[in-house]
Amino acid sequence: MDTLRPGQRLRSLASPLPVVVEEAIGEGGQGSTHFARFDGRRFALKWYHDTVLRVDRGLAQRLRVAIDRGAPSSQFLWPFDLVTRADGSGLGYLMRVRTAGYEKVVQLLDGKVQPSFRVLATLCCTLTDALYALHAKGLAYQDLNAGNVFFDPATGDTEICDNDNVDIDGAPSVMGGVWEFQAPEIVLRQAGPSRATDLHSLAVMLFRILLLGHPLVGRRELQHANLGSEQAMRRLYGSEARFVFDPVDDSNRPLPELHGPVLGHWPIYPQFIRDLFTRAFTEGLFDPTHGRVQETEWRRATAQLRDAVYTCTRCGAGNFYDARRLAAREPEFACWSCGAPMPSAPLRLGIARAGARAGEPPAHVVVLEPGARLDGHHVGGTLDVARPLGFVEAGPPLVLRNRSTEPWTATRDGERRVVAPGDALALEPGMRIALGRVEATVRA
Repeated sequence: MDTLRPGQRLRSLASPLPVVVEEAIGEGGQGSTHFARFDGRRFALKWYHDTVLRVDRGLAQRLRVAIDRGAPSSQFLWPFDLVTRADGSGLGYLMRVRTAGYEKVVQLLDGKVQPSFRVLATLCCTLTDALYALHAKGLAYQDLNAGNVFFDPATGDTEICDNDNVDIDGAPSVMGGVWEFQAPEIVLRQAGPSRATDLHSLAVMLFRILLLGHPLVGRRELQHANLGSEQAMRRLYGSEARFVFDPVDDSNRPLPELHGPVLGHWPIYPQFIRDLFTRAFTEGLFDPTHGRVQETEWRRATAQLRDAVYTCTRCGAGNFYDARRLAAREPEFACWSCGAPMPSAPLRLGIARAGARAGEPPAHVVVLEPGARLDGHHVGGTLDVARPLGFVEAGPPLVLRNRSTEPWTATRDGERRVVAPGDALALEPGMRIALGRVEATVRA
């Protein structure tokens, strides 16, 4: 029997304590997920169908590798113990329970959840950061898709499930993945999953999150009577894959009646994001070794995108600050939503890198408006959505509240002020703020 029943006692392979099955959470193609009680705490238990165990002979070994190496970061719902029936048959694993209130990225793509641009950019950044941590352990995810990533609609923090797909980078694998996220070399059966194919899947995921469409699905889909057929999939995502905004090949441009969200969103985003997508889906399509955009590049760009959110005061729509407009001497631009003029130079915080020389461009530029925040990566640390260093709060004037554990020092016109943890600082152009080892300047 594949099914488990509430109250059933299972055996942990790492502890003499029993695992007691509680109510079911859900059912999938590989098996079922249940709540389970173990060592006085509640966890999630994934239990496999017997047919899956017969077909996927490497599953138990993959899980052992994952358990031995440990979770790459707190964002992974990572296996920590294998579980069998009392007689040693069957297989499942224990993981922590997903955080309440998190939604699948699928809900976002279906339009059932509509977060702000700031949340979307944070989602992209935290997802990229998690994948970087996984790859740093010498592992490949192998099946990144919109069904196995959850996010907090209020903050953009992520949690990643289905980590039984994970294996050592380059190991032989039976994983195929979801067609629309597969790299062309997997679609065409020229290679197996690896870190390089994860990078393609990540680029597709980021494009889908930010532009609500697929980077390779444009007018060429009309050439296929049955878009869901294997032949159509292999051509669209493999042999004839073309970026919908390819700068030299317009044969797969988005059509307004079919791909309106992609057409509408593309011009909203700053050039630095569009440049990365263009590279990912031109050079990166068929050159997995040298052409693909790396996690560090996506992480830097998506963090920059979050810092660039710039809200229209007339309609409340999110826009983006783009330094290229200043370089081109454009005094203002129009809000994409209502057409209201917006100054190209909003109040912003330029944060120097540690040890920067005089005149060196800032490492980070944060548009100063309510909801903007400072995080660890701004001062040389790591991004931690749960532990902001500072928040911008509404005025007038705008204030920056110190949420860190260290005091800041603010200086303007020779006047010096210490900003203790919990205190707020009124922001004025020309003000310099010492944030630990880095210095920030308020600009207008």
